[in-house]
Amino acid sequence: MSENRIIKNNSENLIICFGGMQLKIGGILPFEFLNYLSKTYEKNTDLYFYIDKNQCWYHKGIDGITNNIDDTVLYLNSIIKKQNYKKIIFMGVSAGGYASILFGSLCNISNVIAFIPRTKLTPDVVPIDKKYDDLKNIINNETEYILYGDIKPIHNNPHHHISQCHHLDCFKNVKIIYNKQLDMKVLRDNGTVKKIIDNILVNLL
Repeated sequence: MSENRIIKNNSENLIICFGGMQLKIGGILPFEFLNYLSKTYEKNTDLYFYIDKNQCWYHKGIDGITNNIDDTVLYLNSIIKKQNYKKIIFMGVSAGGYASILFGSLCNISNVIAFIPRTKLTPDVVPIDKKYDDLKNIINNETEYILYGDIKPIHNNPHHHISQCHHLDCFKNVKIIYNKQLDMKVLRDNGTVKKIIDNILVNLL
């Protein structure tokens, strides 16, 4: 599987998505999600999709492109600077949600959408760069964050529990939305994902 896919429409809008563990977007194959977004935003958005082939919360970079978090920040900033984007959204699910918050904060983008993100890593999970084990330390004042948490995660996964979102609720620019047994396929198919993105694009006009 390729580590990235790019669809460029020479747009003023940019969406970058980060896959989670098992190389998926909340149970959806990443490039199935790409197809959904590319059809939904066929003309007005540039789309980039990345997966963490190392399964290391992006701490080892994007395989074949970067080697660590700091390299990835430089790489993402180079994409952002190539075009005068007015609206930039980083989004992801679970580990991809962690990545969207992480890189969105470090790149100072306009908006982050994170579904059931992990916000604080522990050394027993993966070999990590200590600078980035706790996302509370890197949240900035410029980015608007929308976090979709789960009060009753599927399979009772503690990494997906709403408490992960609560860890960041001390910031005024972090909005937490509560769900019960969050299912990305349902949110995609019932129009919730589109509505979230549309609201950001319209509100930033």
